Amino acid sequence: MGRNFLEICNEVLDIMVYNPAEKFEDLDDTTEGRMVKKLVNRTLRNVCGGEQEIWKFREKEKDFYLVEGQNKYPVPDGYILFVRPNDETNRIPLQLNQDWNYLPMTATGTPVQYWIYQNKINIFPTPSHDQEGSKYTIRYLTNNFAVDEWDCEKPILELEKDEPIIPEIYRDILVYGAAKDFRANASDSKAAFYDRKYKEVYRNMLYSEVLTEDYVKGASVALYPMSNLQSYLNTFYNPYVQGVDRHGQVL
Repeated sequence: MGRNFLEICNEVLDIMVYNPAEKFEDLDDTTEGRMVKKLVNRTLRNVCGGEQEIWKFREKEKDFYLVEGQNKYPVPDGYILFVRPNDETNRIPLQLNQDWNYLPMTATGTPVQYWIYQNKINIFPTPSHDQEGSKYTIRYLTNNFAVDEWDCEKPILELEKDEPIIPEIYRDILVYGAAKDFRANASDSKAAFYDRKYKEVYRNMLYSEVLTEDYVKGASVALYPMSNLQSYLNTFYNPYVQGVDRHGQVL
């Protein structure tokens, strides 16, 4: 647990010398309150959803079970890192396939490949009878950047007790990010100060929260330098596939 939506908004108002809201509903009574709510969420989306870094706190897992004769399964809301069997004898990820149109779709057996199409995970070959009930795990980067008071995921911050998925220690990035954008057209020293503090927190996140190859394998390492999300994923998760967007679609 950490600072919620109201508390973050009030911190932004406070450092800019505006009166904090006594109640969440009060934020909508002032121009600055309404603006701060929007800017906190804009900062949240920019930080979490950018393609420059892959954050550990975005990483999620979802399990599904094979059904004989069924090759399509629900896809979580996010960027698929890999799909793999979840048993003691086989944890080798399925290979992402770009050329699935050429596969013999009537084939059955143990799945070895997958692709994303029409918001479904498609696996090949289609599970045979002996694969019925086999457990598989989808590892992905969530596109839901907030949780409500019951810890249910949601895309953005909406209600008073909603919290960002960013760890509490780094939530100042939302405060300074919203403040710097609020004063984006100002040329005073405060605008520059908010920008410096934002970048300072961001750098600290890079050194502790970036998802790296070694982290994925179970080791804890520092920053891994990478230029963008796609090249990183292609290198470490799908080494045989290039040019796939964050939804698994071929570019």
